[in-house]
Amino acid sequence: MSKQSQLREYQNSILARLEDAKKSGAGPTAGYLGVVIGSKNVLVNLKEISETLPITDIHVVPLVKPWFLGVANVRGVIYAINDLAQLVENTLTQVSSNARLLLISESVTNNVAFLVDRLVGLRKLEDMQLGETMAEESLCLNAQTYQDRENHTWYLLDCYKLVNSKDFVTPYLN
Repeated sequence: MSKQSQLREYQNSILARLEDAKKSGAGPTAGYLGVVIGSKNVLVNLKEISETLPITDIHVVPLVKPWFLGVANVRGVIYAINDLAQLVENTLTQVSSNARLLLISESVTNNVAFLVDRLVGLRKLEDMQLGETMAEESLCLNAQTYQDRENHTWYLLDCYKLVNSKDFVTPYLN
């Protein structure tokens, strides 16, 4: 079996487990999806996202900042698509078969999605240890980091902080 097909099967199993967790009303103990955004491992609260999707057609919008990729039609609803890697660390997310769109839950905001490099899988904070606290202020990442058993550093995405930041709500060029 090729590595590509193994990776695809692994990603499909992550998506199936994510859907099962959402259907069963996953509580805080199983409440995070691990993703890669730029060079960072990031935990996204399952309550703050409504769905994960493969990349769809993104229609470019003129006169916006580079991290605002454009808009996409998701089952008849227009979503604003954002590249968090560009916004957070000024690097482009490579659009590939691994990349995914995460739709932000309506409990946070309406019709906003962001692009991630790849899905890693479901994670529990209880399985991690507190790591270092970031010195610099981040647009959407909590200052507290976490370490998993393999000693990888994980950052916690704060979707509420993101969608309420001045930079994010004004994607147009000045």
